[in-house]
Formats: sequence, structure tokens, C-alpha cells
Amino acid sequence: AEQAVILRAREAIVEVESIPCTACHYCTDGCPMEIPIPEIFAARNMQLLYEQDKPARDDYARETNGKGRASDCVRCRQCENACPQHLPIRESLQTVDAAATK
Repeated sequence: AEQAVILRAREAIVEVESIPCTACHYCTDGCPMEIPIPEIFAARNMQLLYEQDKPARDDYARETNGKGRASDCVRCRQCENACPQHLPIRESLQTVDAAATK
């Protein structure tokens, strides 16, 4: 019975739409556009998980002030090559940009 509960909890977690970034910042070292990727992903997760659109947009604006925005990504793959989780960062940045500018 306990295993069934764990399995259901795992399935529920997997179904939650979010960007599973752990903010290790390996992706930001060497980014030619100086995009604060973990902070941008945290702002997007605020929208996805908590439906807090305005605070998420405010966080995005604050974190990208004087730095690269999601739309500035030149798709060089440096971030994805450095990511220990092998996240699809370039694709996620496109999604974030669309959500941040709608």
C-alpha cells in the first residue's frame, strides 16, 4: 500500500508542468549573452506552479535588467553542454520568452 502511494505521488509530480532547474548556474558560465538562466526559469516556474503572473513578470524584469533576456539567446548550446541535468535550455528559453512577452 505504501509503494502504491509513493507511485501515485511520483506520477503527480511528473505531471506538474515546470522547468526542473536546480539553479546550479553551470549554464551561465560562458553564456555569450549573459542570460541569467536559473533566475529566468524560477520566474517562469512561479507562473506555472503558482499562477502568479505579475510577480513572475516582475522577477523576470528585475533579473534581466542589464543582462540578457530569454529572447537574446543565440542558441549556441553552451548552456546545454554544461547542464548536468541535460535540460533543453534553448527550447525552455523560447517558451519563457513567449510567456514573458505576451
